[in-house]
Amino acid sequence: MDKVIQKVLATGITVVGGIVASRLVAGGWKLATGHDAPSDATDETVPLVEALAFTFASAGIASVLKVAGQRAAAEGVRKVAQKTSSDVDNEV
Repeated sequence: MDKVIQKVLATGITVVGGIVASRLVAGGWKLATGHDAPSDATDETVPLVEALAFTFASAGIASVLKVAGQRAAAEGVRKVAQKTSSDVDNEV
């Protein structure tokens, strides 16, 4: 049961983190380059190097958030399980 809860939490954390990260990356991109982040991979007005740089930055941040979300969910489930088991042990 803990694995199911952990996966649900990790998924939720990753989705919310992804939304926040997308906005942060887009804002950071605008600050760094002075124009909006590329939103269409088929837009030929955006130089290929720029589109690839944005893609790599976005993917890197998404990967970091995924790992962080999974670890945070695992730690949270572990803490709740320890607290619950210690409460049960104290009642016995």
